[in-house]
Amino acid sequence: MAQQSIDVHSHFFPREYLKYLTTRRDPPTAKQTGPLTYVIYNGDIPFGHIDRQGHYDIEARIDDLDAAGLDVQLLSQTVPGPEMLEPEVGVYWAQKINDALAQACVDYPGRFYAMASLPFQDTDAACKELERCKEMGFVGIMGFSNIKGDPLFLDKYQPIFALASEWELPFNLHPTIPWTADLMEMLKIPYQLYGFTVDSSLSIISCIFQGMFEKHPKLTMVHGHLGGIIPYMPRRLQDAWKGYSKEWGLELEETPDVVYQKRVYPDTTSFYLPAMKACMEWVGPERLLIGTDYAHRVGDPEGAIQAINDLGEDAGLTQDQVDMIMGRNAEALFGLPAVL
Repeated sequence: MAQQSIDVHSHFFPREYLKYLTTRRDPPTAKQTGPLTYVIYNGDIPFGHIDRQGHYDIEARIDDLDAAGLDVQLLSQTVPGPEMLEPEVGVYWAQKINDALAQACVDYPGRFYAMASLPFQDTDAACKELERCKEMGFVGIMGFSNIKGDPLFLDKYQPIFALASEWELPFNLHPTIPWTADLMEMLKIPYQLYGFTVDSSLSIISCIFQGMFEKHPKLTMVHGHLGGIIPYMPRRLQDAWKGYSKEWGLELEETPDVVYQKRVYPDTTSFYLPAMKACMEWVGPERLLIGTDYAHRVGDPEGAIQAINDLGEDAGLTQDQVDMIMGRNAEALFGLPAVL
């Protein structure tokens, strides 16, 4: 039987959460722009667009997946996540979002799996919510590149990552309002271009440099958007660590490039063949996962499978290696059942 395709980078926006965001006065906010469309704002800056009905309508999503030939999706809440809200409000909406994701998995078993949204601004509540999600069968965590400006390696967030490691729940690291937001706004460059990809890269590298993967030996991460900028400058990463780590008081058992190759899984959300090939050559076909970024404007669910097949043909991959990227890697990483 053909290998099932598994999209690890897709987003579902519960309709009631969208409606709530339209009532907010402080960022993040949303504005309904049509019967089925919304724009998400950080102050006056638009940074998210809800253009497809399948972004919040699960039955419309099924139609889109069938048309694209995608078998399985891991559902996650995109930005703004509950960690961007006031603490008590964030706890409430994390629960509501996770309930909606869980219901989609119940309604379409085997077609959808869920990744937990967590109120990182309240660590105790986040750990309790993660335990609840684990009991509901969630297979991973959707997290963001910073927590309202905080780096993930801060001590206060480590109980969450300790549970992720203990329970072997992969952490899907997605960009949020970037550290470079003011710079991007000054330069009139949308966050989606370099802001998001640089932010996720800085976040993961800082986690590696600060020894998070050594503290949590079973922690794994998924790095969206084809690994940001990291897979395209591995020599720079090696040389910077060799030349400057001691001056910065940094020490690791393994060099950061090796840690990334062993513990981080880039997804294929880019679909530009030379970049996909460069990333794959560095991390190996056993570390790549399908990502479509459904249902955002920069996503391409319709072209995702063809992009993998094109990569396989161009790089001379075996069918077994193509199947790894298509879904077998995701089955192993997230503990999903294989279709026999």
